[in-house]
Order: sequence, then structure tokens, then C-alpha cells
Amino acid sequence: EEEDEEPPPRPPKIQYLNLFKKKKSQGWWPMYKKIDGYLYKTGKIKLEIEVMTKPQALQRPAGFGRADPNENPEIDEPIRVSTEFPEIDVKVKTAKFVWKSPNKPKVILAGIAQLLGVVSFSVIYNLPSALISYLLSYIG
Repeated sequence: EEEDEEPPPRPPKIQYLNLFKKKKSQGWWPMYKKIDGYLYKTGKIKLEIEVMTKPQALQRPAGFGRADPNENPEIDEPIRVSTEFPEIDVKVKTAKFVWKSPNKPKVILAGIAQLLGVVSFSVIYNLPSALISYLLSYIG
């Protein structure tokens, strides 16, 4: 018996883009490899393409020798916690992360449960000796 082989996939319908009309385009662009006359998708690349006039290109240079990359678009400097000790920085960042997390009520309840656990352990651990000393002082 002869097994039927699946036919190779059809090549994808390629959509063309006229950059002279659209001027700017960005997105994930598929990459294809041609094998035996068929195109196979091999991956994607994130790409931004822009066509501009010569004065615009001179105003916003790209490539070697350009100015700071924070020009187009402009990104504000991040607000950083400034402390003298890096150990404190880590604790402050962790506290901020926990405070802003959606699990804040669970974290607060866990902290209260731990505090109650420590207090009740302390009471149970010290209760017998405190009780005996109280009874001995009452008797004697």
C-alpha cells in the first residue's frame, strides 16, 4: 500500500505596503524562507520603517554619530530612590513592590497572623514559669 503524502503548504498571500503613501509603519513583520518553491514562515521581527524628506532626515539623524537616543520620542528620567546604603534601597524597593501589589490585603493579614503567632508563642512559652512564680509568691 502506498501512503498518501500531504501536499506542501500553499505560499502565503503577500500584502504589499506603499511607504511613499503611508510614510510610516511599524509592527511585527513575518520572515519567510523559500524551500522547493514554497515559502515557509521562519519567524517574526519587530520593525519600524519611516520615509521622510531630506530636511526631516537632517533634523532627526539616525546611525553613527547621532545625539542622545532620548530625542524621538522624549522619555522622562525615572524617579529613583536615593539612599546612602544599598541595603536600604533593596528594602525600600521591596516595600514599594508589596505595597503596590494586588495582594496587599493578603500580605497585611499574613503580617498580622505572624505577629499574633509570635505573641501567643511568647505567652505559652512563658506562662508556666510566670504562673509558678505567681503561686509561690502568693503562698509564701
